[in-house]
Amino acid sequence: MKKKILISAYAISPYKGSEYGAAWNTVINLSSKHELWVLYGMSDDHMGDTQTMRKFLENNEVPNVRFVEVQPGPLARAINLLNKAGLGWFFYFAYTLWQKEAYKAARQLLVTEDIDVVHQLGPIGYREPGFLYRLGKPMVWGPIGGMMVIDKCLMHNKPLLTQIKFGLKNIINQIQLGYSARIKQAFEHADVLISATRAGQQTIMNRFDRESYYLSEQGIIGSISLNEAKFTNGVIQLIWCGTHIERKNLQLCLDALAQVRQSNWQLHVLGCGPLTGKLKQYAGKLGLNEKITWHGQLNRSEAIQMMAASHLHIITSIAEDNPAVVFEAMSCGVPSLTINHHGMGDVISSENGIKVPVNEYPVLVNDIAKRLDELFEKPYLLQCLAYTTIANAGAFQWDARLNLLNRIYDEAIMMHEKRNAYLLPNENLIAL
Repeated sequence: MKKKILISAYAISPYKGSEYGAAWNTVINLSSKHELWVLYGMSDDHMGDTQTMRKFLENNEVPNVRFVEVQPGPLARAINLLNKAGLGWFFYFAYTLWQKEAYKAARQLLVTEDIDVVHQLGPIGYREPGFLYRLGKPMVWGPIGGMMVIDKCLMHNKPLLTQIKFGLKNIINQIQLGYSARIKQAFEHADVLISATRAGQQTIMNRFDRESYYLSEQGIIGSISLNEAKFTNGVIQLIWCGTHIERKNLQLCLDALAQVRQSNWQLHVLGCGPLTGKLKQYAGKLGLNEKITWHGQLNRSEAIQMMAASHLHIITSIAEDNPAVVFEAMSCGVPSLTINHHGMGDVISSENGIKVPVNEYPVLVNDIAKRLDELFEKPYLLQCLAYTTIANAGAFQWDARLNLLNRIYDEAIMMHEKRNAYLLPNENLIAL
C-alpha cells in the first residue's frame, strides 16, 4: 500500500558513495512505491554544502520525492568550522543542532501533510538519533551502526595517536550506549529499529531490550554480471579499494602479500589519501613494488570496470559497518577476502568470499597469506567462488530490500497504534 513517508537523510547525493549513496539509493527505490519527503543538509563535503544536490534538482525531476533542504543555523555553522579544521569530534555538536533544525522543518511539514511513517535514515551512527521520534508519528530508525568494538589485535604497529583514537572510541561507545538519556529515549520511542550489523542487533537487545531487524545500509545497485573472459589470464588480479588512512588498514594486506610464496598475482590499489606516500615506501621495503599498481582515485565507472576485471577483492579495514565496495564486488561476481568482523563478517560467507578470524597480528597476517597461497596454487577455486558469488548476489539487490522495508513500515504503523491504544487507558486510569 502506498504511503506518505518523511525521511531524514542529512547526507545524500546521486553521485557519491558511502552514506550519501546509501541514502540516495534508499530514496530512489522507495519512491517507486511511496510518496516521500526527504530532509537533507549536505550533498558535498561539509554541513550546509548542498550545491551538487541543488544543481541536480534544477535539471532533473525525481518522481514521488520532494527534497527539503535544511540549512544549519549560525551556531552550528560556527561549531562546524572546527570540524573543517580537522577536529572531527566537534561535528557531533553541530550535527545535533542541525537535527533540531530538521525537527522544526518536519513539524512545519506536518501542518500541511498527513505523513504515515517517519524514517530516521542516516547517517547510520547511533550517536545522534535526531528528534523526529517526538513527532508522534509511526517511527522507524535505522539501519543503525557505529556500535562496534575495535579489537586491540588490529592495533599492532599502529601509531600511538591511532591507538588512542580507537581506544577512546571504544570507551565512548560504552559510555554513550550505557548512559546517554537521549539515545536511550530514541531507542525506546522508535516503533521499529533496524540494525546495520548482527553484532549491532545483539548490542541493541543487551543495552535496550529491543528487538531489531538486520539490514545493511548498503545494497547492490544495478545489474549483476560476471566477466568470464578474465579467467583466461594466468595472472590472478587482486584489488584493494579505499582511502589511504589507518582505519582502512592497507598495511595488513601488504604484510600478508609479502609472505605469499606464489608469484602469479598482481595487486591493484584504488584510492589515495594522507598515507599514500608512506604506504608506497612500505611496499617498496617489502619488495612488492613490481607486484602493485597504484591507480589513485578513479571515477565510479572506471573503478567498477577495474573491479569486474579482478579475481579477488581484499578488504582489511579495522572498523566498518558495511562498506559499499563489498556490494560492488558482489555485483561483478568478485568474491571478497575479509577479516571476520563487523558488517563484512555478516555479508561475506563461504558462498561469496573468504573470512579470516581476528587474531594476534602475526597470526592474522600468516592466516591471510595461507589462504591467498591456496587460491594462487589452485586458481580454479576463484572461478568457482565467482559463480557462487553471482548466484547469491540477488539476496542483496534492492527488490529484496524494498520488500523488507515495506513490511517494516507496516509494522511501525501497527506498533504505533498498539502503543497509543495501550497508553490511552492507562493515562485515563492515572487521571482518575
